[in-house]
Amino acid sequence: MTLGAAVRQKAQDVAVAALLLLLGATLGLAALGVAARHPVLPLAAPVATLLLWLGVAVRPRALWFFLPAALPVMSFAPWTGWWLLDESDVMVLACLAGAFAHWGLDVWRRGARAGAGITTRFAVLWVALAWLLIVGVTRGLSDAGVDGAEIPGWNEAMYAGYDSAWNTWRVAKSWVWALLLGLLLHSPGGADGGIPRLVARGMVVGLGLVVTVALWERGVYAGLFDFSRAYRTSAWFWEMHVGGGAIDAYLAMAVPFAAWALWTAPTPWRWAGANALVVLSVYVVLTTYSRGVYLAVLIALLLMGITAWFFKLAPAAGPAWGRRSLVAMTCTLLLESAAVLGGGSFMADRLASSDSDLVGRMQHWRSGLGLLQTPTAWVTGLGMGRFPAHYSRAVGGEHYPGEALWRPGEVLPAHVLLSGRRASGQRADLFALTQRVDLDDAGPVRVRLRASGVGPAKVLLSLCERHLLYEFACQRRWAALKPVSDAGDGWIEWPVGPSIFVDREGVARWRETVISLSSAPTGRPVRVDSVELWDSRGAQRLHNADFSEGLQHWLPMAQGQFQPWHVDNLYLEVLIERGLLGMIVMGAWLLGALSCLEKPLRQGDSTAWALAASLTGVAVLGAVISVTEVPRVSLILMILLWSSGAIRGQIEDVSRRNKL
Repeated sequence: MTLGAAVRQKAQDVAVAALLLLLGATLGLAALGVAARHPVLPLAAPVATLLLWLGVAVRPRALWFFLPAALPVMSFAPWTGWWLLDESDVMVLACLAGAFAHWGLDVWRRGARAGAGITTRFAVLWVALAWLLIVGVTRGLSDAGVDGAEIPGWNEAMYAGYDSAWNTWRVAKSWVWALLLGLLLHSPGGADGGIPRLVARGMVVGLGLVVTVALWERGVYAGLFDFSRAYRTSAWFWEMHVGGGAIDAYLAMAVPFAAWALWTAPTPWRWAGANALVVLSVYVVLTTYSRGVYLAVLIALLLMGITAWFFKLAPAAGPAWGRRSLVAMTCTLLLESAAVLGGGSFMADRLASSDSDLVGRMQHWRSGLGLLQTPTAWVTGLGMGRFPAHYSRAVGGEHYPGEALWRPGEVLPAHVLLSGRRASGQRADLFALTQRVDLDDAGPVRVRLRASGVGPAKVLLSLCERHLLYEFACQRRWAALKPVSDAGDGWIEWPVGPSIFVDREGVARWRETVISLSSAPTGRPVRVDSVELWDSRGAQRLHNADFSEGLQHWLPMAQGQFQPWHVDNLYLEVLIERGLLGMIVMGAWLLGALSCLEKPLRQGDSTAWALAASLTGVAVLGAVISVTEVPRVSLILMILLWSSGAIRGQIEDVSRRNKL
């Protein structure tokens, strides 16, 4: 290399390093900025974010284990009220910041070529996904009427809701994270192999965390062995506050990795631990009472069994332990299925209603497709995150069961416009504004409400034991609202006796209490200025009682009517929001990832075996469940897709080195 060429190369390396370091710093500062506004842990959250940033900067490959392990539980929406962003986004930003900082320093110190291993196939796919993201966001913002003339405040954006333009950004953020993660596959920390196995191990740990939370949930609320109560496990997937199948999609992706851990366990102790994870995972699958996830997991596990026999995949602990593994998984499926399906009436009732449910779902799909009314809509879709707004307005009788719209204080104090069903005679609690409240040692409490309405407005006040969608012991009261001045100077007080929930015994004492407000179905919203809950010592037990901080600590909750938020079909969801072009790009990504797994699978790669089953499971479930509107679950899926594409390149690199 001539001196001039060396100087130009050095200048190029310095420029690339500076760009990578700038990107890492920007992402890191964004993570710290969001973490510093955490309503529950304003000091601990930034410290943890900084430590994660530095840790990944030292060991960038760790993010491929950490993200799939932590994403399923890294959200605390019922306590924070965060909607647009949550703790998972802070975590992803910190991990990306550390990884890009490490990459930039590596280029700076050693002159490592940035992106030297990028193939044409990857580049085309990455550009197509980036283009799809840009089109989807542009279409979504245009559809929502955003002109960029005014930048809203933090609270206005954070709690804007599914009908707003910010839902486009909420859905799109996981695509941004995925595109950045795709670039990291070709960094020095990603190009040395091992990423798919790290992801697989992370999926095992993440599944273990979800199983732990689900067992706690079942034990405390429904009972571990009560299979007749109409209670479906939701674990830590708070995005299901408006329904959907977030936990279904996650389990379809994750359960094959429990079987992978069982098959690859090298010692009897690890085999026993993996077998316990399989048993408990199947239990969680069964207690979702989701017919779609039953079929998806069954097909994924059958695929693993068939491919293990066809490609002669040897278990790590030897043929004897392999036979034990197959017997253990078969017995687990049969015995647990018999216990859940035969030991209670809930699933039997759901199976009996399958035909009518299918008819209703097909009508729902037709209504969703009916939203595509122009050639442009068919080609590029309605825009990311725009299905809820269109469906609720355009489909007769399928509007939102309610809304909680925060309005900032300007001339008037900050308040919430709370609405219920438009049609009278419907249940009022199909939609509620909720907050978790600690009533331990509270004694007799009293609730004070300041609200106003037009006409015969009423609000339903409830104190209930509740995890997410299902209520247990409750105390309720209707509060009739009188038209008052704009200052909202009318108070309604509700004294609650000392006997509230004091008779709880055993694990039921761990149930959390939730206060809820629902508007009567009059077709007009009520204005809620303040909600207070005072204990016997005169202490306020609610946070952000006057809504001065937006909907911080408050979580809107739907119950029983979820159609406006989900089309309940992954492929139709992509078609409606991203059009035929989106279908082509996403289909190419999925098929390309599966094709990349064929060669390593023939060579006996157990990680490719698990990845193929995982992607197959979610592809099957996609016929009845949406995914992309749940950013955490969507990001996990895209991590699996990137990992599947990374396996082929690693094996080809090994073959190339062997030839040399």
